[in-house]
Amino acid sequence: MDISIVIPTYNESENLPILIDRIVKVLEQSGIEGQIIVVDDDSPDKTWEIANDLNKTYGNIEVVRRQGKRGLSSAVLDGFTESGSPILGVMDADLSHPPEKIPELVEPILNREADITIGSRYINSGEIEQWPLMRKLSSKLATLAACKLTSVKDPMSGFFFLRREVIENIELNPKGFKIGLEILVRGKYGNVIEVPIKFRDRIYGETKLSQKVIIDYLIHVTRLYIYKIF
Repeated sequence: MDISIVIPTYNESENLPILIDRIVKVLEQSGIEGQIIVVDDDSPDKTWEIANDLNKTYGNIEVVRRQGKRGLSSAVLDGFTESGSPILGVMDADLSHPPEKIPELVEPILNREADITIGSRYINSGEIEQWPLMRKLSSKLATLAACKLTSVKDPMSGFFFLRREVIENIELNPKGFKIGLEILVRGKYGNVIEVPIKFRDRIYGETKLSQKVIIDYLIHVTRLYIYKIF
């Protein structure tokens, strides 16, 4: 497989079939050989069961059902462990990230023009659709809090690809949702390319953003500043 796309899930049974169908079509049209790895935290709505059924239809879908373990970042790392591909990718299950952008994100890595590519909301032609003002403001503040850690315009993005070597022999210990920021600070890489995307709010299900997520993010950013300084 050229790439493995890790999709962490929790109660995404309505969104996942739509997302998988779109990813499969994009990979077929682009000629990219891809594997999808769904890492589900034992969802009460049985997202893992839906993912297993989708594998019977499409194939090339690996399902990891985690019991007694929760967290987006650790789910992504478990997905990376399951992958044997040279290029690793991450995207959300809630249809906020456009799968149609996958070829544009993967090709610079395949062509060795970049080690990491990021689907960015905050560069020219990037856009956020259907987000309330307070949500946009909180995202901007979170990005501002990390501005001294990396020059990337959208380090909070959960839609990115990287060469496996970027994280080989690197200790990653993310707290919360922002595994991409952890990789940008601790990873071994040269060039990063940001690709503009239109980010939209979820269609089905409930947002995972909570007070605990915000606190975990602030702790995570503090840890990364300490790591960067010392």
